[in-house]
Amino acid sequence: MPRILHILKDKNSPEAMTVIAKEAIHHPDTLSVLLIQEAVRTSPNLPVKTYVLDEDKQMRGGTRENEEIDYAKMLDLILSFDTVVIW
Repeated sequence: MPRILHILKDKNSPEAMTVIAKEAIHHPDTLSVLLIQEAVRTSPNLPVKTYVLDEDKQMRGGTRENEEIDYAKMLDLILSFDTVVIW
């Protein structure tokens, strides 16, 4: 199964959350989510690994229980997944 990274930019993206939630049910081990820009203010309740871009979190506020990453780690993530979907 290909590894998929979903990158969420908008905090109000019900279509994206619906798609990701459906994929997470069937493939929780091969799916991850990265929250950037305004999406760092959301708290998706998904059974997948979720990351948050630290710089965006600091600029926009909010607390995250997810793993905080920097730009270098974000690039590593993007390059390590088979498919990247940006919402």
